[in-house]
Amino acid sequence: MTSTLETPTNPLPPGPIDPGPVTRRLGLAELFSKIRVGASDRDRDHDIPYGLVDELKQAGIGALRLPVEAGGHGISLVELFDVVADLASADPSIAHALRNHFGFVENALSLPVVGIRGRLLEETARGKLVFGSYGERTTPTSGDAQADFTTTVRKRDGQLLLRGEKFYSTGNLYADYLVVKGNWETGKPVTVAIPATRVGIDRTDDWDGIGQRLTGSGSTRYFDVIVRDDEVLPEDSPSVDKYEASFAQLYLTTVIAGIVRSIVADSVEAVNARSRNYFHGQADHPSGEAVVHHTIGQISAYSFAVTSAVRAAAQVLDAAVRATDPDERAELRLAAALDVSKAKVIADELAGKAGWLLFETGGASTTSQSKNLDRHWRNARTLSSHNPGSYKLRYLGAYEVNGELPPPISYF
Repeated sequence: MTSTLETPTNPLPPGPIDPGPVTRRLGLAELFSKIRVGASDRDRDHDIPYGLVDELKQAGIGALRLPVEAGGHGISLVELFDVVADLASADPSIAHALRNHFGFVENALSLPVVGIRGRLLEETARGKLVFGSYGERTTPTSGDAQADFTTTVRKRDGQLLLRGEKFYSTGNLYADYLVVKGNWETGKPVTVAIPATRVGIDRTDDWDGIGQRLTGSGSTRYFDVIVRDDEVLPEDSPSVDKYEASFAQLYLTTVIAGIVRSIVADSVEAVNARSRNYFHGQADHPSGEAVVHHTIGQISAYSFAVTSAVRAAAQVLDAAVRATDPDERAELRLAAALDVSKAKVIADELAGKAGWLLFETGGASTTSQSKNLDRHWRNARTLSSHNPGSYKLRYLGAYEVNGELPPPISYF
């Protein structure tokens, strides 16, 4: 299926600094501007923004997708990704840290609202954040290696005890609740949801990536943590939907879109901050230099392309979520998976180029560590490395040539 999209109500991406109409309508613009201030310093100094995340909680950031009648804002997926891009342009680490929460909410809204799942959605409406504890270094493959989890839930003296270690637990430093995947002692899969401050939980800030340094993505360890019977999530009904992981992938790509918008803003600032031009320049000031205009125009065009690709993919994914006919839904899910993959490839390549061109606008002075302008490239490169584009391109090409479908598992 080819993606036939309606003309968006806001076809042009917002400016590199000013938040878009959805963010303004939700009353988040001022807070996002506050988050933007100091983002570079926080990244350089490893200053974990607990206070800012708390302000986002109080502003209802976690309930954006909840229906209004459930205490949320009821915004569409397209609108959610617009807000995420705005937040990412202010601070991509904070935006990225929220991914698992939004992923949990998206999944929970598609399932029966019962038991602990329903209570977590109620907590979300009250401003709490729910994050996930999934990956383990011991699993042979990334994705759905559920049976290979060493994290276990055991019954001892009438109590359920959780033990195990998860690495790269994105956002867990900021979590109110943790959703943990593991196995019963019998090997059968189990998922539990527990308060993040419960005795026996150790959340360690040991993520050492070159970028996205403040996402709270360190290890989470569980030392015989007590789990109540009513904190065991009901087994999910077998889903008829494929490519549900497109949401998680598009979320990361949306954060990259926000980064490229910041590159536009910082390139303009770098030029305006310079007091002299090169001796072989053709203008008295760099702001009047034609080659500088060309470079910033190129970066701006890259930003437009990335933002447009993300929004187009979000529209198809939103249509898939809203579709009620099973056949139409399946067709749209496949279309979304392909479009999300294309958007990722576009964003990864153009973000890398934009991050490089930023240094063409200001010369050697832009490389000063005090400016920390390399963070944009580092952050985008780190995000894109979650799922290398070469893997995406292999399936995109196979689909075009032979109609081979991408795998209906994680990352698609």
